[in-house]
Amino acid sequence: MIGQRKRGLKTRMLSNLNYYDSGYYQDGVGLLTSILMRYSEVGSVHYWREEHALKFTFMVEQIVDVTELYELLKPALEFFHKLEGLRMRLFDIKCRTEESICVVTITRDLSSMTQREVGLIVELLKGKYKKHMIFDELYLPKDEQIYQEEQISQMLTSIKTKDINKNIIALRDEGKVLVFKTQ
Repeated sequence: MIGQRKRGLKTRMLSNLNYYDSGYYQDGVGLLTSILMRYSEVGSVHYWREEHALKFTFMVEQIVDVTELYELLKPALEFFHKLEGLRMRLFDIKCRTEESICVVTITRDLSSMTQREVGLIVELLKGKYKKHMIFDELYLPKDEQIYQEEQISQMLTSIKTKDINKNIIALRDEGKVLVFKTQ
């Protein structure tokens, strides 16, 4: 599947989901969906219940030096959090190579995460890997981008101190956002 993705592919995202569960699970599903809709560079987002954290995956068509990436992201995020008066509890980067594609996973705790931090991570990765990132190119009007950013902020605030009782993963597949719950 990874090898089949093409840069520059125009897609249409689904913005309405039917929720079959209640409470903070809905906010978790909405959060992951909004992140994928707003940031096309994010390949998937996983809510990790045990750590109350999000795992973001990105795909890059080149070898990624984890140490170099860590040295780029960690100080930038620490400075950002210092300005915001927050402290990161969890920050981790892992890379694995599959079929000449490097899958980068960045894990962050929800208690100190903000929508602006998500945007910062995406922009830093885009700046570092420029034309080597693999993503579905989406056309999202400016007002829809702002709406999705507001949704991300609201849902992050909603679930920041609340535990969602299931692990959830959202990924993009042929222009649709698919959401799964796991153990």
